[in-house]
Amino acid sequence: MEVKNQFSPWIISKRFDLGWFIAPGLISVIIVLAAYSLGFPGPSPLGSSRTNGSALPPWLWLLLIPGVDVSHVYSTLFRAYFDKEVWNRKKVLLTLVPFLCFMTALILYSFGKLFFWGAMAYLAVFHFIRQQYGFLSLYTRTEPKTESKLPFLLDKICLYVVTGLPVLYWHLVPGGRHFEWFMEGDFYQYPNRSLSDFIHIFFWVWVIVYLLSQVYLLQKGRRISTGKLLLLFNTASVWYVGIVLLNDDFAFTLTNVINHGIPYMALIFAYSNFRKKHLPSFFYNSFRNGALAILSFSLILLAFALSEEWLWDSFIWREHPYLFGNSSVIKAELGLGFEGILVPIFFLPQFTHYILDGFLWKGGKDNSELEGFIGLRNLGS
Repeated sequence: MEVKNQFSPWIISKRFDLGWFIAPGLISVIIVLAAYSLGFPGPSPLGSSRTNGSALPPWLWLLLIPGVDVSHVYSTLFRAYFDKEVWNRKKVLLTLVPFLCFMTALILYSFGKLFFWGAMAYLAVFHFIRQQYGFLSLYTRTEPKTESKLPFLLDKICLYVVTGLPVLYWHLVPGGRHFEWFMEGDFYQYPNRSLSDFIHIFFWVWVIVYLLSQVYLLQKGRRISTGKLLLLFNTASVWYVGIVLLNDDFAFTLTNVINHGIPYMALIFAYSNFRKKHLPSFFYNSFRNGALAILSFSLILLAFALSEEWLWDSFIWREHPYLFGNSSVIKAELGLGFEGILVPIFFLPQFTHYILDGFLWKGGKDNSELEGFIGLRNLGS
């Protein structure tokens, strides 16, 4: 796989970007719209949780949660901890961040279960939005530089509108949504029909305004990034259909997880291929063969993800003994009463992933390992 330089109109290549950064979200939208039109799976009962997957069929829960959502968290290992040169140069950061995340999680959980999951839900939303902003920045870097900052400002506003307004609608629409980010009640609710209707209308007004602005720029002879437009279309489709249009846990989880997790893992895979000489010998040898590289990369992430989910299910959620074969552990009620320490431990990989991304994908000399791989604008959260 050839990695393009920073002057390419694509982040990796046209084929790679369309297949792994753009298509997953759009395909997930098509799937949920088709399923909804066929009457499957139907609205989920209020109170179903994305974290424990109670509203999803077991096979789909395995595919989406351990297979994509949790696996993408562990792909950060390839970006930092498995890269020997990065680890040696950033030992303090890579050690300090997990420690601080753990201490913060302990403090947050001491205020109560709902307080902790609410704080993590809002952090997760910020992380998801900032990932899309990072991809947007990389695509707009190929557009011609002008004295006016208005074009990129419009792009940024559009990104935050098509992601932020659906979340705000979620907070305001009477009756809420039939899904949650982590658990029931993690988002503050302020039901107001007038405000939610206004936000819904403003979403579409802004989309039209932005489209007209791009037509105007094209008429003025300005070069517009195709990748940028596709990314914004993909983002708007996922967040609108998954949160606003379909009040359904299946629709939200599928679009939300696929559009966030698959592009990130694809980016990390491309990075690992680019930096294979700095990986341990096993990974270096596997990345010399395309099929073996994909297999080893996927299996390692899946092994970490399934191990984490076994811990969650055995000691916290206790809801999938038929999947993990942990009935005896659940019946023994091991860890009961120790959630205040176990939850911060089990959530540490995800919390660390949220925070580290803000450091690992910024341009500049601190991340010199990115030079020659992608552009130097911020990609993380």
